[in-house]
Amino acid sequence: MKRKKMGLALGGGVMRGIAHIGVLEVLGENNLVPEILTGCSSGAIVAAAYASGKIGELKEIAVSANRRSRAQMLDFCLTGEGLIKGGKMRDFFDYITDGKNFEDINGIKLAFVGTDALTGKEVIIDKGSIAEALEITTAIPGVSPMKRYEGRLVFDGGTAMLVPAKIAYDLGVEKVVAIDVSAKRSLIARLVGDMRRLMRDSSFGRIARPLVNAQEKIRNAEEKYFLGQVREVMKRIRLLDDDINRKFNFLEAYLIGLRALSVDYERGIFREEEADLAIRPDVFHISRVDVTKMAELIEEGRKSVKMRLGEIIKLLEI
Repeated sequence: MKRKKMGLALGGGVMRGIAHIGVLEVLGENNLVPEILTGCSSGAIVAAAYASGKIGELKEIAVSANRRSRAQMLDFCLTGEGLIKGGKMRDFFDYITDGKNFEDINGIKLAFVGTDALTGKEVIIDKGSIAEALEITTAIPGVSPMKRYEGRLVFDGGTAMLVPAKIAYDLGVEKVVAIDVSAKRSLIARLVGDMRRLMRDSSFGRIARPLVNAQEKIRNAEEKYFLGQVREVMKRIRLLDDDINRKFNFLEAYLIGLRALSVDYERGIFREEEADLAIRPDVFHISRVDVTKMAELIEEGRKSVKMRLGEIIKLLEI
């Protein structure tokens, strides 16, 4: 049966993003394969595994996950560009994407969203290694290393666009179904808020306050000037070592995220009018970091699409 082209936008939400597996299962069971598949953060992880033919493997890993296995995927480091090195996560991303590039995917146009560290605006990531793209769209400044994409410093897409419905339209589909598993604010927004409270209320805050002051002064500066100023401030308070070859440490990276977020705090929040149909699985009673309820998350994803299946079919009618 002929139908209109469908775009499916999978939003970020840390562990809640596993609900997207159930969404894709039900759509597949009803021959509703999206022509365009976009993802942000954990939504991008599910989208990547699906497009790479590894969604079954991802589901198996998810439902068998526990707190110990989660910890084993994190290689902590206090001397690098983030609190975790990211090597173990890259191995995981390589596995669930089968080492593929975007150009290797047939039948579906796959794209992710990242956040430009200078402007706070969205960046479409749809070229090169899918695993590397996942590193970018999931990178949390100060926690995991940030990377460059086409010359720009880019990190977790949730700051710019939690649910990348607009990108699906930009890539040429007629109708877009958006799956929102966020709680309005991205994880980065929450982390930044927590850090700012720490700096305001704790003894550490008295030491680190020059970092915040510097951020306010140079938020509109060019990237080279911005990073240079941050390094100088951190050297003065002895939080940055003398290794000038290293790009930035986790505190500098945190400031970069804070700067991008401060451009427009509400930029990334998803609004229902941004898609033809917005679906919100009932997952908000489950913590973003709870790895013990993966099966429940997948089932909630399935339920959410089954309840709206008639609307999806009607939306795509020619």
